[in-house]
Amino acid sequence: MARSGAEGRGVLEGAFALMEVLAQGEEVGLTRLATDAELPKATAHRLLGQLVALGAVQSRSGRYRLGPRTFRLGQAWHPARLLRAASARPLRELAAMSGRLSLSLSVPEAGHTIIVGGMRGEVDEVFPLHSGTVLPPGSAAELILAASSPSAELPKGWTKPTWTREVTRARERGLAFEYGQCVSTLSCVAAPVLSASGQVVAAVAATALDGKQIAPLGEAVGRAAAMISANLTRLPSPAPSPAPSPGAQVGHPAMAPPH
Repeated sequence: MARSGAEGRGVLEGAFALMEVLAQGEEVGLTRLATDAELPKATAHRLLGQLVALGAVQSRSGRYRLGPRTFRLGQAWHPARLLRAASARPLRELAAMSGRLSLSLSVPEAGHTIIVGGMRGEVDEVFPLHSGTVLPPGSAAELILAASSPSAELPKGWTKPTWTREVTRARERGLAFEYGQCVSTLSCVAAPVLSASGQVVAAVAATALDGKQIAPLGEAVGRAAAMISANLTRLPSPAPSPAPSPGAQVGHPAMAPPH
C-alpha cells in the first residue's frame, strides 16, 4: 500500500525504492512500481522522470527498467570489481565442463546475498542470475556465507534447527547443496571463496534445472572457488571484506579452503 503524502518520504529514499524494484530485472509499469516501492503514484512518476533524465532508468512504452548509468556505477563497486577479475578464468573453465548450467558469484550485503558476477546458462530463462540479483533466502550460497558467520540471521521460511544443521554440514564439507528449497525447479551447489586472511568473502555456485547434475559438480565448483581464492591473494588491491549482518561474526577460522 502506497504511503500518503502526509507521511512523506525523502527524495533519495523514494528514488532508491523505485530502483530496488527495477533491480529485480523486469520491465515494470508505473502502477506496479508505485505499489511495490510504497510510493504515491504521482510521486513515483515524478521521481522516475528525474531518474530517466539522469540515465539511471530507461523508459519505453510506459514501462521502466534500470539504465546504463546505474549499471556503470554498480560495476565500480569495489568487491564486485575485485571478485570479477579473480573469477574470470576459473568461471570460464568451470563453464567449459558444466555445459549450460548457470554460474554465479555472490557476496553478503546488508543482510542479503547478492550476485556480483557469473556466466549465464539455461537457468536464467527460469530465474535470472545476473549481477545485482538478490538470491532467495536459504540459497546454497547463503549457506556457505552463513557457515563463516555463526550469528547470521535466520532466513525467512527456515526453522532454527534445520538451518543450523544445514550450515554445520556446509561448514564441514566446504560445499552446500540445495535441491528445490528456494526455487522449486532449481538445484544448486556452492563453495566458499576466501581472502588472503582466510575469511569467506564470497560464494561461487553452479545452478541447474536438473538436480542430478549438481552432486557430480561439487568437486569442480570447490576447485573453482579455490582458484578464485588464490587469484584474490595475487591482486594488488586488498581483497573485499564481507558486510556482516547485525551481530554477525565474519570470517570463521574453521572454514577451510575446499580441496
